Amino acid sequence: MIGRMVVGRIRSPYGVRGWVWMDSFTNDRASVFEWTPWILKRARDRVSGRPAIERVETAPEVWKRLDKGYVVRLVGFPDRFSVESLVNCLIEVDNNHLPQLGDDEFYWRDLEGCRVKTLNEVVLGVVKSVLPTGANDVLVVRGDAESIDRKERLIPFVGQTVLEVSLAESLIRVDWDPEF
Repeated sequence: MIGRMVVGRIRSPYGVRGWVWMDSFTNDRASVFEWTPWILKRARDRVSGRPAIERVETAPEVWKRLDKGYVVRLVGFPDRFSVESLVNCLIEVDNNHLPQLGDDEFYWRDLEGCRVKTLNEVVLGVVKSVLPTGANDVLVVRGDAESIDRKERLIPFVGQTVLEVSLAESLIRVDWDPEF
């Protein structure tokens, strides 16, 4: 796997000694502190006026679990003034921190962007996202210029429906009625 993934977000300063509140987006919330370096990025925020941040490389120096979440002190940011500029930055790490999956397991982000075709070669659209429903995950497939129509379809990600996933071809084959 090449590239980076978003694993968290810097929320706000905590105290005056360079600590920040942060959110972890991972199942094991504390695992992000083992994954370095952290690349911090932020799009320009028109509401707050905060400028975009293209890339700031850092790492957690020390962290603590508190009642309301995690606070972390970042390498190279010694005081409150220096960390205020990082509010709302996303935390990215290299994909090599992801565990290897089995043959029939997929990361949702790898399914996003895949073209979806039926057994009869009817193109239904492209996977825009994956929804967890409790019982099973659901592919949100949005029609585009190459598909049968522009409809959005919700297709259950179960063995009866999803027959083949080829990440190499960016293609998912489904047993699904285009009229549904």
